[in-house]
Amino acid sequence: MGLRAYTGPDDDEQITRVRQAAQAVDGDVWLPGPGDDVPDDACVVAEDAGEVVGFGRLDRWTEDDGTEMFLVTGCVHPAHRGRGHGTAMLRRQEAYAASIGSGAPHQVLGGNADDSQPGARQLLLDHGYRVAFTLVDLSRPVADAAAPSALPPGLRTRPVLAEHQPQIHAAITECFTDSRHGFVPVDYDTHLAAVRDTELWAVAWDGDEIAGLVTSEREGDGVADSPWVAVRPAYRRKGLASALLTHSLAAMRKHGVAVATIRTVAENPHRTVDLYERSGYRIVRRMPRYRKPLAAASA
Repeated sequence: MGLRAYTGPDDDEQITRVRQAAQAVDGDVWLPGPGDDVPDDACVVAEDAGEVVGFGRLDRWTEDDGTEMFLVTGCVHPAHRGRGHGTAMLRRQEAYAASIGSGAPHQVLGGNADDSQPGARQLLLDHGYRVAFTLVDLSRPVADAAAPSALPPGLRTRPVLAEHQPQIHAAITECFTDSRHGFVPVDYDTHLAAVRDTELWAVAWDGDEIAGLVTSEREGDGVADSPWVAVRPAYRRKGLASALLTHSLAAMRKHGVAVATIRTVAENPHRTVDLYERSGYRIVRRMPRYRKPLAAASA
């Protein structure tokens, strides 16, 4: 048994085999492997008798509150679990994160373990990680969605135009900054490059000011996801988010979408899980996100 660095495309077929075996047991969990978006030395391969039995990866970014985040991901082939491969890869990636950290005051290690991954969860808990927040995926059919509800007095929707995008970007940034749930702000050009399917969006205006919005985009196979639901502070607690969701669902139905999905954070102080359940969505997946200080790994 041992660890080695990722050696390039020659490893890819074996990594795919391990990922598919893990997902057959754990479900459709996110298991990113080596790729162009991370350097090769941020990836590790576990071997047993010359056979690739696991892989890991380290991603790094800075969140809106200045937290420098190091996300450790990976998996072990189900037939080779319980032999120490996961522990060895985790320790290697923690040491690598400590070696490349900037020394900033807020440096954090992160790990993912969905409800379908009890072994991964226990590994993280055994190494000092604790739940920081829980992502929740929800879904609902579109065909039985109610008719659009009236917006609060004085507000109205408009078709989304290109010239609206600066205000939309600013509203999203305003609403999610300081959320402390992993929000990573993007600059305007990055936002603009990702804009699509605006006929599915619902944006409420108070004169020339945006009050709130729901953005949605097609994911294929009749599914559309709503990545941003944002209501600016002055317009909250007036039923605007619920009303905008009905407008969004009506637009999806009009344009042939069959299933609507949405993701939120269970610990969101605005009780967004309750909001979406009242709007007909049902929880389909919970994904706890674990963290611990980087200093705890290097001490």
